[in-house]
Amino acid sequence: MASHAFVACAIAGAWAICVAWLIGRAARQYRSYESLAPLPVRSPTPAVTVIVPARNEAGTIRRCLAGLTAQDYPVGALRIVVVDDGSSDDTAVLVREAAKSDPRIELIAAAAPPPGWFGKPAACHAGALLADSPWLCFIDADTSAGPALLRSAVAMAEERGIDLLSLEPRQELVKAWERLIISAGLCALGFAGELRRGSSVNGQFILVRRPVYERAGGHAAVRAEVAEDSALARRVKAVGGRIHLMDGSRLFSVRMYRNLPELWEGLTKNVTETFGGTARTAFVTGAGVLLAWSAVAVPACLARVVLPSALTPLAVAAVLVASLASVALLGLHIAAARYLNIPRWYGVLFPIGYTAAALLALAGIAARWRGQVTWRGRIYSVAGKRPSEIAGDD
Repeated sequence: MASHAFVACAIAGAWAICVAWLIGRAARQYRSYESLAPLPVRSPTPAVTVIVPARNEAGTIRRCLAGLTAQDYPVGALRIVVVDDGSSDDTAVLVREAAKSDPRIELIAAAAPPPGWFGKPAACHAGALLADSPWLCFIDADTSAGPALLRSAVAMAEERGIDLLSLEPRQELVKAWERLIISAGLCALGFAGELRRGSSVNGQFILVRRPVYERAGGHAAVRAEVAEDSALARRVKAVGGRIHLMDGSRLFSVRMYRNLPELWEGLTKNVTETFGGTARTAFVTGAGVLLAWSAVAVPACLARVVLPSALTPLAVAAVLVASLASVALLGLHIAAARYLNIPRWYGVLFPIGYTAAALLALAGIAARWRGQVTWRGRIYSVAGKRPSEIAGDD
């Protein structure tokens, strides 16, 4: 019976060490993740061209443009170029309406992506060709900017000599499936150490010096990349540019997906790129599910198996240590839910979130093995073949 207690102590100790390592890793990530606060307008203020690639964004483009036109930025120094990437909805109509009341807004229609190009890089490239400002800002159509966004980002980049500044927005998580899956994915990124990689950026907001962008080859150099944002950052870094990723949640927000099929399609497209390949994605998501359910299983199994056969102080201590470790992991996920502005009880459901995220990751891995990913009615090759488009399937 004593041997049972020693085995229980070993299991509990290993579990506690694992949890402590994970929490320490997440804490280091969080401490190194600098937040961008609103900064005052600097003088002189450099001109910036905001480029918004938009494909079937009728549900979001009004809010996006409202935020951009309300920027506390000198009127003559701001230009907003919306690139309609073959939308089949009213995206172009809504942009034209907005442009009537604000001459800073310009709509261009992107041609169908040429052979070898993905849609978003082609749209960003088309917009960049029109720019003559020293700064380019690529921002997604599903974002909502606060008035201080551009002035703060430009001021930070100029003050620190940053060539490519990327910001992470506040995630607007409305539905239960968003809160479970996206929160689990963000926690997994923190545990996996992906937030601080050398070329880690977020394509929802990229501010880049135009000369550096052009020297790196621009979006033409990353025309066939699923994760064109990270690929562009690597190109900028390769030509000697300085890259920095910051928390921009105080300055803008985003709701990426309006329904579950859209979330599933969008995240399966990017998941293996986000985690650094299929093998790493499989490892991270598999380990995430194992650890999440271990928070329930380890203390429960020790209490169920060991205590009835060896009710000793050593056995009780083992169960207590395992339980405290699980409570600590639970507390971390409750804190993450609070940080994401969702009800804290979603933190309690983190094993379910990790399981759903793992299923999504498996779908992403399968898509990579097939050599194709799908987004907004287009099927793209990710295995060295040329991208193709399904006509009329938007």
